[in-house]
Amino acid sequence: MAYFDTAYLLKCYLKEQGWQRVRALAAERGRIACSVYGRLELHAALHRKLREGKLTPEQHQAVLRQLSLDEASGVWHWIPLSAAVTTAVVDLFRHLPSDVFLRDGDAVHLISAREHGFQEIFSSDRRLLAAAPHVGVTGEDVIDAD
Repeated sequence: MAYFDTAYLLKCYLKEQGWQRVRALAAERGRIACSVYGRLELHAALHRKLREGKLTPEQHQAVLRQLSLDEASGVWHWIPLSAAVTTAVVDLFRHLPSDVFLRDGDAVHLISAREHGFQEIFSSDRRLLAAAPHVGVTGEDVIDAD
């Protein structure tokens, strides 16, 4: 199992830069974990693609149907957003050096991965990857692996 952030989840459904490598990694790992917050972000990102005209309404509905099928078959393991995770995110921001740029959603992903025993998190978000060592996980981007 691997932990994907939302940017990687999106590449499992849309042919964006690096999608082949992300899908290959997902197939290799079999099952993918992500915070339930990522599930919300994924739906928001898909709607943004619809709004921007990068997906037609028919394509948007087809992606949502496939996502529902994948959820029903257990492809995605949604990690709950527990009180322990939210407390750890708050604590992270209390102690994070002032020169580290980290968004709240990325902090949720990093802490969720760490708190559920993942040693690494897969993402193409350079800021998340740079902040990963501050929570004790390794950030990895298979897209920019060359």
